[in-house]
Formats: sequence, structure tokens, C-alpha cells
Amino acid sequence: MVLLCTFRLPLLLTCLAGTLASEREQGRTSEETTPYGPSFVEISGVNTVTVEVPYGFQCSANCFPTCTFTWTRGELTTQGPQLNLQLKEQVPPQVLICMATNPTTGKSVTVSKTVNVTSGPSNIKITGPDTLSSGVTSNFSCSADCYPSCSYTWTISSEAQSTVTTKYGQTISVTPDSWEIAEELICDAQDTVSLLYISTYVTPYVARGPGAILITGASSVTVGDTYNFVCFVDCTPSCNFTWTFNGKIFNGDEIQLPIFHKGDKPMVGSKLVVTVDDYRHNEALTCEAKNVASGVTAVSTKILSVTDPISVQPVSQDKPLAHQPFSLQCVGSQNPASILWLKNGLPIAVSGRVSLSPNNITMSFSPLLQSDGGLYQCIVSQGGAPIKGVGYQLNVNYGPLQAVIIQSGKGPVGKVLYLLPGSKTALQCSALCYPTCTYTWIYKGRLAEMNASFSLTPETTMDGGPLSCVAYNSVTNDNSTANTSVVLLDGPSNVTISGPGALEVGVKASFKCIAQCSPSCSYTWSVYGRTMHGSVVDITVNRYVATESFSCEAHNTITRKTATANETLSVTGMVKLL
Repeated sequence: MVLLCTFRLPLLLTCLAGTLASEREQGRTSEETTPYGPSFVEISGVNTVTVEVPYGFQCSANCFPTCTFTWTRGELTTQGPQLNLQLKEQVPPQVLICMATNPTTGKSVTVSKTVNVTSGPSNIKITGPDTLSSGVTSNFSCSADCYPSCSYTWTISSEAQSTVTTKYGQTISVTPDSWEIAEELICDAQDTVSLLYISTYVTPYVARGPGAILITGASSVTVGDTYNFVCFVDCTPSCNFTWTFNGKIFNGDEIQLPIFHKGDKPMVGSKLVVTVDDYRHNEALTCEAKNVASGVTAVSTKILSVTDPISVQPVSQDKPLAHQPFSLQCVGSQNPASILWLKNGLPIAVSGRVSLSPNNITMSFSPLLQSDGGLYQCIVSQGGAPIKGVGYQLNVNYGPLQAVIIQSGKGPVGKVLYLLPGSKTALQCSALCYPTCTYTWIYKGRLAEMNASFSLTPETTMDGGPLSCVAYNSVTNDNSTANTSVVLLDGPSNVTISGPGALEVGVKASFKCIAQCSPSCSYTWSVYGRTMHGSVVDITVNRYVATESFSCEAHNTITRKTATANETLSVTGMVKLL
């Protein structure tokens, strides 16, 4: 028996003793004692080894007498048919070489086997959403580095139900109930060869709410005072809060209120401190809570009744009319230290037309102009913080001014409105006035419409005539009128030439050209090859001819249509040639 040594480097090699067959074995025939082999040499054992796990590899061969075996890995060599292998650290794939040698003939055969090396499961992680929604299914996946593969086991712990559920597979689905606050998901990844495992876990929140939202605080507020409001809401894991007041947006400080009894829902609160500095009669205070995980929002609105002791009011009950005197007064202040007047939020500059009383309580316009319209406020200082009073919207009553008739699609009309027979025309009457004027249409001396809009469809030239639009302001008791004349386009047609029935040499004759035309046509004559203009022409024949021909062309200057009449007259007073 041969005893072999053990090497310990990064690779632990343990060589076992090998028993050599005796060449002096008894009872064998001559054929049985003839040496042969080695043949059918092979290495048996796993294809992958894991660090710290012991493995055995066997080298075998068909050989007589029994072969000797030499193992080689890199620069390490050992003897014996069996190799025990246990790696201490991660190394590249290992090549194991076994050489079988017939001790009698000296013949040898070498085989090799490549063994992959793994350190077991590593780099485990769970992927999936950070938050869950009640009743909504979400998927989670577990992954790890394993060779050749990993198997996965999940453990799902429910805090609310105090239950544990086991699932298998790399990906699982989770559907939390409405009462869940959080789920704990544990994933075990186990190497299918080494059976080593690694674990990790996640605890996604179950997003809930916002619900049961409530604003606490005063319902009646006074201008100049400060008030606290708190917005409470049931929200998991937490909510962000946005406040809206007086058209402005605020972000309140978020607080987590304690849970006083087992089973109570966690309440998230947001506190807002506001100062009422403007008067809106009833002002809406709105709190919006948004779940940071699910993005779901809830809104609560509290209507505040706002009271302002300071206000701007007209001195008299007379309506503000343009070009008339008018005054405003700052009322409600008690011995004010100062009063500042604003128009549309900006300080007012006094002038010869706009003046203030010695104590600034009254503002007077002499006279009031259309440009004075706007929101007037007074800011009163009485030793404390300045108070902005209730504003007065000054709407100056004026007009009507610049009444005009507008044709749809074309713009303002002039003194004459040309229309085609049978065409429908839409008209609009407009004027500058406050409040809005009323409008009356008068067509051909008769009331046609009492509206800002008016349409007409004239059929013949007889349907034309004067058209007026009257704008009336019931407050100023003034009116303004826009006028035009409707003329239907017609002709030229029925062109005729009137005058003597014959011409006489040396005698002037007058002729007139007439046509049916709307508006009136212009006329062009062609006489002796010359062109003459006008409805009437004088013709004098200065030559001895039997007949004389001339023509008149009627031209509609709006439609650009033309029509022509021709005339041929005999000429008298001819001298006969002998």
C-alpha cells in the first residue's frame, strides 16, 4: 500500500492510498496474466463545485495489471484513483487532468475535466413597487447570482392579520387588503447544487387614503386678525398638503399625530397660519392632501365669513355719470392716523380734477371721466397693522359713443351699402357705452328690429332705402345714431339713345344715352372714331355721306358690367354731283 501526502493551498487536495495489484497473484492463466490497457479512461464527478463544499472525483480505466493514476491541476500533482477537492475561495474554472499508466507496459492515457467554481448564491435583490394599493395586484421579482441556478422561496408576513404565507418561484403577485398597513416580503435564494441560500426582504407600505379629511379652525374671521387652521386626514404612508386662500397657495407644515388606541388609523395633520388682509364676503379656504406614494388626492373646503370694518362707499346714491361730479368716502375708521387710497391696487395721484379732503376721508372727481373706472380701496392705519378696507368697484356710466353699422365679414359700412338683389346680409350695430346699450333698427322710415343684430334680403331696387341704427343708454339717457343707405346693384340694361331721327350736314344735333342702372352708370360714346364721355353729346356732320353711325356704352362702376346701344341715322343736305 502506498500512502500519499496532502497539499493545502487555495485548493485542498487530499490523496487517498492506492492498493497495487501483486504481480505474483496466484491462480491466473497465461492469457489472464498478459498485460493490457489502459483503455476507457474517464473522470467521474460533478461539473461545478462550490467554495467550502468538499467534493470527490474518481479516475478509472480498463487496465491489467491495475493502472496507477496521476492527478494534475495546474502545477500541483498527486497520485491515486480518487481526488477529494474542497476550495477555500473563489477561483477561475479548474482543469483536472488524470493520467492512467500501466505499470508493466509503461503505456499511459490522459483525460481531463473542467470544473466550474461558484461561491454560492450572492447579489440577491428584490425588485417591485415601493408602495402597494389596497385591492390592487403588484408583482415582485427576486434575483441572485447562482450556478447553475437558484430556486426561490418567498415568505409573506401580514402585520394586520398576523399571518405568514409561503410562495415559490422567482416572481410572485401580492394583493393587499384594505386594512393592511405594510407587507413584509422575504426571499430565500438557494443554490440548486450546493443547497446554500441567501435571503433579503422588503417592506412596502400599503398606500391608503387620503380619506376622512377635515379642516379645523374659526368659520368667522375679521380683517386684520391672524387665525390658525389645521387639516387632518387619514393617509398612509403620508400626505403632502397644499392650502389655497385668497387666490394664493401655501404649503403647511406636516405633522404626524400619535395613535392613542390600538386599531386607530394614523392621522396626518397640516397646520396653516393665515392673516385675513382682504375682504371677500365669503372666502373659501381649501386644503388638498396628496398621498406621497399613490398620488391620490382629497380636498376639503371651509367657507370663511369675512368681516371688514373698513370700506369705500359713494357719498351719494347718484349713479356715477361721465362728465359729472362724483365722490367716494372711506368709512368705518376711528381716528385714523393715516389713510392711503388705492385704485386697482396702486396709490392714487391727486390732481386738479381728482382731490382729497383734508383728512383724506373723501375723494372727489370734478368731473368724473370714463378712465376713472376701477377698484377703489382705502388702507387705514390706527396704531396697529394697516387694514385694507372693502373695495368699491367704480363703473362709470357713459355713452353711447361712436355708433357704427358693421357688415358681417367686411367691416364698417359707409354712407351707402351696396347689395346684390336676393342676397342675405347680416349687420351688427355697435357703440361704446356702459352699461350695455339697447339698439333699434329703422329701415325706410319704419321700425325693423330691436336688437344689436339685423339682417335683410332685398329683392329689387325698390327695396333699397335709408337704414339707421340707434344706440340708447338707459342710464345716461343719451343716444347715438349710425346711418347708411341701402342701394341694390342693377344693370346696365335697356340702353337707349334719344335725339333727332336724322342728321343734317352742318347742323348740330344733341343726343342723350339712358340705361336702367343702379347705381347710376357712366356713359362712353363712339362718334366718327372718336371717344366722348357723358350721357349727352352734340354731333355735327361736316361731310356729305348717306348715313352716320355712332354708339353709346353704359358702364356700372360697382359691378363693372357694360351694355351698348348703336344708332345709324340718314344724313340730309347732300350735294349731288353732275
